[in-house]
Amino acid sequence: MTILTTNRLILRTFKNTDIDTLYKDIFNCSDVVKYTFGNENFTYEQTKDFINKNCNFKDKIGLSIIEKKDTSEIIGLGGVLQCNYLDDVDYEIGFILSKKFWKQGFAKEIGQAQIDFIKDEFKAKRALALVDTNNNASINTIKSLGFDYLKNIKTSDSRKQRDVYILKF
Repeated sequence: MTILTTNRLILRTFKNTDIDTLYKDIFNCSDVVKYTFGNENFTYEQTKDFINKNCNFKDKIGLSIIEKKDTSEIIGLGGVLQCNYLDDVDYEIGFILSKKFWKQGFAKEIGQAQIDFIKDEFKAKRALALVDTNNNASINTIKSLGFDYLKNIKTSDSRKQRDVYILKF
């Protein structure tokens, strides 16, 4: 199911056939993993387990597939996640791109589409973005989308310590 589209991208629900590409380009790439999931690459079985437990196979919300519109090539994961990091129901934008798609404007493009989705779909008053303190490229992207640093938190999920950025509408 297509969740949202941009000029160059589609955010869609997962298919089981996506796992091989994600394992190769995301979960087994040290440069990607260090800013998203921790210090160690995933095994293939850990990748399958993570995807089956945490990813979106049927809804409009959740960690989903980002693919190029013109080629249907998977470029990463992204999506809007419901969260309560600030003791209220909020919506977090997110994107994890394969290294070969870095520095091409895809993160900003899918990030803006997620912001618009949060405003239109949920009528929310703000959006959040959580990022590793050392991930300067993602920090620059979310700042360019209008987010401001709020605070550092310890999450209960696999991401551990994260800086929280907020965008008020």
